[in-house]
Amino acid sequence: MAEPMKTALATGLDPRRPLHRNRFNEYFVFLASATGATIQVPVVMLVLSLVIGKLDLVTYLAISVAIELFIIFALARPMMKPKEAVSWALLWAASTAVFGFFFYYLVIDNLIA
Repeated sequence: MAEPMKTALATGLDPRRPLHRNRFNEYFVFLASATGATIQVPVVMLVLSLVIGKLDLVTYLAISVAIELFIIFALARPMMKPKEAVSWALLWAASTAVFGFFFYYLVIDNLIA
């Protein structure tokens, strides 16, 4: 891996440093959002459901969306204008809710009694 890429990745994973706007950081935040909505959140919610029992759909989706927004705005920490942040939050909250809805009925509903 090239030295600038290592530095950029280390910066992206360091919670003490804000992510400024550049191509690498835009992709980093997009990938954090996409993997959060499609992989990380469903797996976390599956483990949570196995531990505490099956949640109702609305609670499941609300917790899923909250986790996704935490991943984006607390872990990825993008530097966005307020209008962009609202748009980004709406996009990924809706995406997480759609993926969560299908995951709930395809996996949670069939796996957990």
